[in-house]
Amino acid sequence: MSRTKDHYESDFLNKQLSYFAGLPEKQRRHFLAMEYERLGKGSKRYLARVFGCHRQTINRGLRELNDDDYEVDYARQRQAGGGRKKKK
Repeated sequence: MSRTKDHYESDFLNKQLSYFAGLPEKQRRHFLAMEYERLGKGSKRYLARVFGCHRQTINRGLRELNDDDYEVDYARQRQAGGGRKKKK
């Protein structure tokens, strides 16, 4: 008997995986956080395994969505000033 619980049916899982693949980084975190809240306790490990992410990614998405003064802005994906600097 397998100890892992499958929360998704296989056809629905394929739809979820294709949708997830098309999302930017921040929206992926928020999607996983909302799925965790929908599926309930014990689904974090399942989501991390199915979507190929770390459980900390789901935790970060939960923190962002539950923070009172957090504003969801999908126009910016990275913090200002981040990334490789321009070559002079």
